[in-house]
Amino acid sequence: MLTAGIARVDITPSVPIDVVGYSRRAEPARHIRAPLTATALALSSGSTTAVVIAADVPFLLPAHADRLRAEIADALGTSADHVMISVSHTHGGPTTHAHGVKIGGRQRERSANEREFIDSFPQQLAAAAIQAAGCMEPVRAAGGVGSVDLAVNRREKNAEGRVILGWNPDKPVDRDVGVLRIDRLDGTTLAVVVNYACHPVVVGPEDPGVNPDFPGPMRDLVEQVTGATCLFLQGGCGNLLPLEGFFDHPGPEQAFGRKLGVEVLHVLEQIDPIERRLERIDYGSVTPIVLHRRVAIEPQPDQELAAVGRVVELPLKPLPSLADLEAERDGYQRELEDARQAGADQAALNPIEYHLNWAEDAIDQLSQGEVAPSVPAFLQALKIGDTVIATMPGEAFSELSIEVKQRSAAATTLFSAYTNGVLTYMPPAAEYPDGGYECDYAHHSYGLVEQIAPQSERILVETSVELISATW
Repeated sequence: MLTAGIARVDITPSVPIDVVGYSRRAEPARHIRAPLTATALALSSGSTTAVVIAADVPFLLPAHADRLRAEIADALGTSADHVMISVSHTHGGPTTHAHGVKIGGRQRERSANEREFIDSFPQQLAAAAIQAAGCMEPVRAAGGVGSVDLAVNRREKNAEGRVILGWNPDKPVDRDVGVLRIDRLDGTTLAVVVNYACHPVVVGPEDPGVNPDFPGPMRDLVEQVTGATCLFLQGGCGNLLPLEGFFDHPGPEQAFGRKLGVEVLHVLEQIDPIERRLERIDYGSVTPIVLHRRVAIEPQPDQELAAVGRVVELPLKPLPSLADLEAERDGYQRELEDARQAGADQAALNPIEYHLNWAEDAIDQLSQGEVAPSVPAFLQALKIGDTVIATMPGEAFSELSIEVKQRSAAATTLFSAYTNGVLTYMPPAAEYPDGGYECDYAHHSYGLVEQIAPQSERILVETSVELISATW
């Protein structure tokens, strides 16, 4: 029998604190726009136990995610492959790692409030998982998919032919709203898992308040209407932005979240976790009438729970030489000195320091012989009844999520990017010739000496399809 439990912990940090995701945002957040949370859904069937954790933070390094999954698995008596940790990628939350570059704020520093958050974050996730596992009850689960038009492909070409972040309505957008409904046996809803792809940047860098962006108000609406607890899994939004985003005032993220939430509620009404048969009833009147009723099958068939994971190696583009990196570092250093002499403020200096910090770290890695020609990536598939959650540990493009779902063996497939760590951007091979941030230098944000190579797309997609099939 399938059982499930749900638990939520408040992970809102103390302010002032740097919130990350926008390099130009130099000042710390000094107010709490809305709380940040971590929500755990524990599941069990037979000898299999799994847990899905969704957290309102921007990033989680893969090595950090590996440690957390192992610790949580040990606490629950299960396999690390059965633990899934997804981050929403909100740009209104603090860093989760103690070392390396932050994207925004004081990029090399960690304040007392940041250190407190970093230290408490693992315990908070583990606490949510343990609480959820401690209150499991029999459930039925089923999935469904809707659609909403709130995001746009951001890979725009300007007049010079350069790819910038803007609007490109001619390129793919994954508009699916994937929903997993988990009901108690009395028909009330215990949990709702929502999967949608859009960068959570409705709130821009000019208003540096701590906030979960649109996933927060979406969850609020779903929970208010259903009485259930809602988890948000970010989709393949590496190349997607809100149709309107980067606002400098509160409110638009509420409207976005409500629009998404309304579609979630619409999908929920189409989902019935109870398996039923059609019953024919003779109903006499002036003329013979035959009625039909959908009645529950007794006993209900068991629902399966299965989880698999696999580490794959993603090749990097050709590595730069040490001389090339040193020349690049020197160029950034001169640019930074010129900007300082010109009186630039920290908001203007931060993007230059972002590249300089990367170059210095890359030189250290290359000098110490720590750079391999590939990087490991952990992929996972979790089957819950008729629904599978497939994961990638990075900022996957919509093209990847669309193909995985189209080729999935599952009745309903949710595609959760930003899961079990965020390695880098994951574009399809066809996008590399056009270059731009995601293909050329997004690895600066993740401490990689070079970006993953175009052939990584096939490794990611084919592995995901295989893992889904392995659970089916």
